[in-house]
Amino acid sequence: MKIELLPLDQIDPYQLANHANDFNVSLYLTNSFPYPYTLENAQSFINFSLSNHQLDLGIVVNDICVGCIGAVFKKDIYTYNCELGYWLSSHYWNKGIMSRVLPYMCEYIFENYNIHKICAQVFVENTASSHLLEKCHFKKEGYLHEHVYKNGKYHDIILYGLLGGYDND
Repeated sequence: MKIELLPLDQIDPYQLANHANDFNVSLYLTNSFPYPYTLENAQSFINFSLSNHQLDLGIVVNDICVGCIGAVFKKDIYTYNCELGYWLSSHYWNKGIMSRVLPYMCEYIFENYNIHKICAQVFVENTASSHLLEKCHFKKEGYLHEHVYKNGKYHDIILYGLLGGYDND
C-alpha cells in the first residue's frame, strides 16, 4: 500500500469530497466539518487552507485522497504549540494508515517549525483515535467533562500532548 501526504493543491477535490462525505468520519470532528460534505465544501477548504498558508495535507493511499491531516499553529503564550487534527475515510480504518502518517507528520512539524509541543483533543468515545495517539507517544494530559456540544448532546474530551524529542515521561 502506497501512502503519501500531499499538499492540498496536488489532491483531487472530488476524491476529498467523496471520502469526507461519511457520517462516521464527521461524528468526532468539529461542526466546521459538515455532513453531508460536498464538492463545494472540499474546494472551499482547499482554497482557505492554501490562501492562509496552513499546514494541511491530503492523505493519499494508492493515488486516492482518503483523508487529511493538519496543524493549527497557536499564538500569544501558546506560540510554541500547535494542535493536530486528522480524519480518514471509514473505508480505510484499521489498515495501519494513520499509525504511519501520524509519526511522520509529528516529525515533520518538529523538524520544520519552532514547535515545542503538539496537542490533540479527542472525543472520549473515539477510542481508536486515543489508541493511535498513545501508540505514537502522545501522553494523556487532561480530561474535560461535557466540554463540547455535538449532535444534540454534550461530550467529554481527552487532551493529549507530545513534546519535541518524544521525551514524554
